[in-house]
Amino acid sequence: MLNVKVDRKEILKAIQIVENSVTDNKIREVLSGIYIEAKENRIILKGTDLELSINTEISGEINSEGKIVIKHKLIEEFLKQILDEKIELIEEQGKLIIRTDSTNTEFSLYDAENYPTQSRFEMGVEYTFDKSKLLTNIENVKISASNDPENLAVNCIRLEIEDNKLKLVSSDTYRLTYIEEELEENQRNKEGLSVSIPLKTIDGLIKIMKLIDEETISFKSDGTRVFFKFANVEILTRVIELQFPDYKSILKNAQHDKKILLNTKDFLSVLKRTLIFVRDNKDAKNGGIFSFENNKLILTGINENAKIKEELATIQEGENLKISLNVKFLVDYISIIGGKVTELRLMNSKSSVVVKDEDNDKSLYFTMPLALRES
Repeated sequence: MLNVKVDRKEILKAIQIVENSVTDNKIREVLSGIYIEAKENRIILKGTDLELSINTEISGEINSEGKIVIKHKLIEEFLKQILDEKIELIEEQGKLIIRTDSTNTEFSLYDAENYPTQSRFEMGVEYTFDKSKLLTNIENVKISASNDPENLAVNCIRLEIEDNKLKLVSSDTYRLTYIEEELEENQRNKEGLSVSIPLKTIDGLIKIMKLIDEETISFKSDGTRVFFKFANVEILTRVIELQFPDYKSILKNAQHDKKILLNTKDFLSVLKRTLIFVRDNKDAKNGGIFSFENNKLILTGINENAKIKEELATIQEGENLKISLNVKFLVDYISIIGGKVTELRLMNSKSSVVVKDEDNDKSLYFTMPLALRES
């Protein structure tokens, strides 16, 4: 029977890490919980939905080895409310007792014997990335990923390593974000890979990277699974094997004969104000009309009850153009641009628009136009 003494903050943090792989499962209820095992001076926490698995370890005083599967949500809330530095976890007659200096609480458990075993992941070339830089790039590229789990092919982030570059791509078929980074010198000339990582895994990975202090993360894949490892956290996920959109053709074949430069801060302010007027449009949700003429942008937003017209100075190369674009899509990307000047590349009112930081060719954003309706 499990009997351990642990640091309250440490086990709370471990639960918050592992729960990113756990979902309610009415068919196999044991998968709705978090597995805890004490053995050989190690306290291991695991979670899985059979597609995504997360493991971590914490230190503690093991008085008796054992394994349990906890119903973690209530326990997590309780641990947040108490102030004790150390707590005891004791399994008694199929229940979990959490003992503190002032309280004894009792929680029901799932049957640990029914918890699935996990195989070790050994295959694949290992890459190591700076955690902070990877976190920023993943958060930035994620904006274009489809949130629809039914549309599996694009409910993901595409991760590719080739030509000594890390490439991250997402698309919901209406827009596409592409980010590339040169690999560090000690990571070059290794075998390349291409995998589509589910958005659920990406969301969990982002939360975990924000919770832990390690500065690096290692990564490897056998083509059907992806394995991430921090110092004491392991994440194993299946990849999406459906074909990802041919983004390389989009990058290669994009044609534009007009270039617009705008002050990023001023452009973002104009877009945010316009979004207030167009976000509930019935005909073209989030659609604004962009008129580029003679070094000036005239942006019009209309709804059933109100209208806004904004003007902003630009530097324009090429002929005048009127085009309808999704204002929210532009806000999403321009909010993360680090530079002072935003560059738009355009062709006509029916072709995709490229948005980028003027000084950064390693991050590109493509957005499709909307049907142009005259104001």
